[in-house]
Amino acid sequence: MKIALVTPLAVPLALGGAENLWWGLQSHFVNETEHDCDIVSVPSPEGSLVDLVESYETFFRLDLSAYDCVISGKYPGWMVEHPNHICYMLHRLRGLYDTYGGGGIGDDLLSHAPLRQLLRWMRQQGDAGMVVDRSDLAEFFDRFRALRSSGLPENALAFPGPVAREIIHFLDDAALSPGKMRSYAAISGTVARRRGYFPPQVPVDVLYPPPHRDDYRCGRDDYFFVSSRLDGPKRLDLVIRAMAHVHHDIPLLIAGMGPDERRLKALAGDDPRIRFLGFVPDDDMPGLYADALAVPFVPYDEDYGLITIEAMRSGKPVVTCVDSGGPCEFVREGQTGFTTRATPEAIGEKLDWLCAHRSEARSMGEAARLSVEPVNWQTVVNGLLRPAAPAILNKMRKPKLTVATTFPVWPPMGGGQARVFQLYKALTSSLDIDLVSLSSTTEGQGEREIAPGMVETRIPRSARHLLFEQKIAATVGDIPIGDITSPALASLTPDFGTALSISALSSEAVVACHPYLLDEIRSAAPDKPLWYEAQDVEIELKSTLLSGSAGGARLLEDVRKVEGQSWRSARHVFACAQRDLDTLRSLYGPTRASLHEVPNGVALDEIDYVDPARRRALKHKAGLEQQPVALFMGSWHGPNLEAVEDILKAADSLPTTQFIVVGSVGLPFRERETPDNVRLLGQVPAHVRNELLAVADVALNPMHSGSGTNLKMLDYFAAGIPVISTAFGARGLLAQADTHFSVVGEEGLAGTIDAFQGYDGEHVDAMVVAARRLVEEFYSWNVIADKFIVSLEQAGFGQLRRPVAPGGAR
Repeated sequence: MKIALVTPLAVPLALGGAENLWWGLQSHFVNETEHDCDIVSVPSPEGSLVDLVESYETFFRLDLSAYDCVISGKYPGWMVEHPNHICYMLHRLRGLYDTYGGGGIGDDLLSHAPLRQLLRWMRQQGDAGMVVDRSDLAEFFDRFRALRSSGLPENALAFPGPVAREIIHFLDDAALSPGKMRSYAAISGTVARRRGYFPPQVPVDVLYPPPHRDDYRCGRDDYFFVSSRLDGPKRLDLVIRAMAHVHHDIPLLIAGMGPDERRLKALAGDDPRIRFLGFVPDDDMPGLYADALAVPFVPYDEDYGLITIEAMRSGKPVVTCVDSGGPCEFVREGQTGFTTRATPEAIGEKLDWLCAHRSEARSMGEAARLSVEPVNWQTVVNGLLRPAAPAILNKMRKPKLTVATTFPVWPPMGGGQARVFQLYKALTSSLDIDLVSLSSTTEGQGEREIAPGMVETRIPRSARHLLFEQKIAATVGDIPIGDITSPALASLTPDFGTALSISALSSEAVVACHPYLLDEIRSAAPDKPLWYEAQDVEIELKSTLLSGSAGGARLLEDVRKVEGQSWRSARHVFACAQRDLDTLRSLYGPTRASLHEVPNGVALDEIDYVDPARRRALKHKAGLEQQPVALFMGSWHGPNLEAVEDILKAADSLPTTQFIVVGSVGLPFRERETPDNVRLLGQVPAHVRNELLAVADVALNPMHSGSGTNLKMLDYFAAGIPVISTAFGARGLLAQADTHFSVVGEEGLAGTIDAFQGYDGEHVDAMVVAARRLVEEFYSWNVIADKFIVSLEQAGFGQLRRPVAPGGAR
């Protein structure tokens, strides 16, 4: 068989990983199989949308009928038409897909008639659900040429931009439609799982390409080594900053060139351990890998990352991050390397551990070498030419949920945001997730992939919406009421309804995260099943904020109405605790919904566990042995405000104890006179939160009201910090007083804290260990999501696949 590997050639010429892949695949076809194989490359400039569309047309008109089989892996090469066409995808144009940060097509552009007509024509082709045939594509290119001379607004063809995004999506979807491709494969599970990369419901084989060399070897362990383009997405700044947390005298060698070189060298400063090697000839690379202790490779959402395979072929463990994409498919925690949080502290801790445990590092490197032995060209060829045979991973396109929220989710700072982000992120193993969020500012507006398989579209409230919201807030004492006013005011931000409607078109159901967007969901997606996520019993929660004024009473009646409607009309209702489901039933009567308890959880990979001995060592290092530190974390809502009042009273009675309050719950108290031993820090980054969790002596949870469960309890347990809580604060959890936490007794919070300082150390240490074990077994978000999926399946929501990664990779 005569095979053509079709690939675009960058203009100006740049050779890299893609070219090595095609050369390696061609060499294997020619030298190891009975087939002939050519690489068909066409120069493909993409400096502008016009250049790129012309490149798509060039491939569209390319005649490859002399070949028996065509394999393509990248835009615009897959535009070639051939009856035996196989897609082996490297990636789509990421700046117009998963990393696109722009907005939608505005009214100013849609007012231009020729552009509006072209967009309508394109959408009609896609809506028909049919293969766009050759005559339709020829018509598109003719229409696009005519459009360019129609007096377009200056920004209409901005690249990247909203029109460019819609055009390239149309062309890619036409080229990759099931009627045009015989089969589909991807270079990694990360690429296979990306939303919008493949047609719905097609099987996608993951076929890992090997490096282009086979002479990697294992030598000494003299330094850390990484080879990478010096560019922002590779996040070498994280590795450089991590060296400040590596306490051993070991060099970091960085090979490569790129636009970020000057900044990275400045960041390295005068640390003599960090050395930039610049351009390194390919023949020198195996030797550099051979004598490395480990390879820190921490890019953001990398398509594949051959560096990982090269390192492991050299018998070296790899340190990567939970959001690094492709490398995570090979790094098995503690076996072939480490997957950690994307912070300098977390990366540095793993690198320092490898320095201190050379024997274990060598064992991990050998395990890594064995784990990538199945990555070879013969496996790729078998998968491409015999697609019906078992491949490394067969993945069906996942069903999608649209989730409507009254607040932006990324980055998660408060408890509600954290629950939304972590729960739906964990559900992406079985579902694609679209979050459509209302925001009070224009910051971060537009569409953004915030985790693999999860996209947030953030829509800012209109000026009119914000004005009316402020007027209503003034009637109740300027309490935050953006969520409560959404039933009345969301229609004043029409872009939100539009975004919700577009997302819902391809979703199985729409989730009301809290009840307040019910009317918007009904209007935008009247034919889609409604799911209701009852994070709290809202009428109970809001009563603590709004009772006592006429304006508050009116708002509470609105809350009662929309919460009852959501409860009664939803297909599925899920809440943090069975107690909340029972309360909702008692308040609003029977419901047709299937009910699910989906407890709050904790992201164990984002919170450092500090065991008791290490906590004492950190306290000593920080010079805090003589000053007890008590920590409270919370967002601004009624029950947390009550808890801070208790803490302020306790602080008056315990002047030698330092009380630290983290989160927006402290904001209302900044204008008040508070005890000198209370620090109100407000919202802090995750690494600061983790540092506080590591050095505090005790965490507080003096809750007396509220619904759901308290996320902060699980964060405390995960971090290994002893906890003092009211019995109510542990509601809905499996935690037991005196086994997992100390309960506030009759002596009150101050008396309990004072008595805690005299507790038996071994008993406190045992509580910490038991609490950590509890969250590992029952409250990891992955465990919670898996149980929720099973519950949904039992209630009739299809058979949701929970894919298992190949060869033990995650």
